[in-house]
Amino acid sequence: MKNQPEEVVAQMNAHLEQFKEMSFRAKARIERLAELSLTIEDELKYKDFADRVSDLFNISNQFETKIEALIEDYEIERNRILNEKVG
Repeated sequence: MKNQPEEVVAQMNAHLEQFKEMSFRAKARIERLAELSLTIEDELKYKDFADRVSDLFNISNQFETKIEALIEDYEIERNRILNEKVG
């Protein structure tokens, strides 16, 4: 049995909330990694460790970019379902 559009939209809204929470946490993680990288390299002079933190920063930034694209695409699909239901 196929889910009704209302059920699908409700599930998608729940997913979107989870994705947005992940995005929020990712942004906070990116900011913290940037701070740590500067502290480790500039104040403590540990270039090797700062490079590793920078690698983590880049990975986190890629995650953030991808989750934002996912959110945007998921919202478009949710809105398409809503419009079909109305139309």
